[in-house]
Amino acid sequence: MTPAHWRVLLIYFAFTLAATALALARRWLRPGAGGESVWSKYPSYLLLNLMFLIASWLPHAWHALTALLTALGGLAAWEITRALWPQARALPLATIALVAAGGWLSQEGWLKAWLATLLAGIAANTWLGPRGDLGRRALALAGSLVYVPLCLAAYLWTWQADSTGFRVVFLYLTVATNDALAQITGQLFGARQLAPHLSPAKTVEGALGGVLLAGAMGAAMSGVAGWSLPVGAVLGLVMGMAGLMGDLTASAWKRALGLKNFSDLLGAQGGVLDRFDGLLFAAPVFYLLTVWR
Repeated sequence: MTPAHWRVLLIYFAFTLAATALALARRWLRPGAGGESVWSKYPSYLLLNLMFLIASWLPHAWHALTALLTALGGLAAWEITRALWPQARALPLATIALVAAGGWLSQEGWLKAWLATLLAGIAANTWLGPRGDLGRRALALAGSLVYVPLCLAAYLWTWQADSTGFRVVFLYLTVATNDALAQITGQLFGARQLAPHLSPAKTVEGALGGVLLAGAMGAAMSGVAGWSLPVGAVLGLVMGMAGLMGDLTASAWKRALGLKNFSDLLGAQGGVLDRFDGLLFAAPVFYLLTVWR
């Protein structure tokens, strides 16, 4: 562990303490307010954060982050197909193969493998199953073979472009800060609904608090990621907004499908897509802004 690693851990725990203080303040200042409790999410939330930090910092040759993202991608694809096309057991397996390949193949080689898999999936979707289910099958295909693999491949390409692992940690922590603190600040200060038809629990105040605190996390992480403080703050704000858009996108899917959560795999946090919807959306945005040429 280098001083930079310890600095990141100190920043992370400082923000965790701030989130805890805000959650406690909500219990004292608005004890009768509704909303889902954040305390039931705490253990798994902290564990997942530490897993991402460790996997990002282990040597690239170990492919720990590839393994973690492969597992998450497969579970996310299972949640999508479970809701839209339960008979398509091959889709989660294809997603697992594509995400795993992202850690081993060159970008050009991966894109060729992805295109071949997608064309095979489109052919299978065209000829298999009753015609009345064509639309749902197409959505399952798009989610499992386009959205999830491309987003997670962008995450892996960002990781491969930075041998230190600090930039993907920057991405993860800014999105995680927005995710956690948007809920806490919304429950503490929220008065106006942000998108009542998509997610009634989200408030304008919560969304603003989450994005601003993501910017603060970006500023705090700017030095170890190799950027100036203003650049880190702006990137943090952008990642916070991207995480919010990913959250609203997943909420729109759930509303259309009549779901509260995609699954209960992560207990109080819901499913993998419920927990990582913001990160999936933010990963390609971050890749395009910081890596892609």
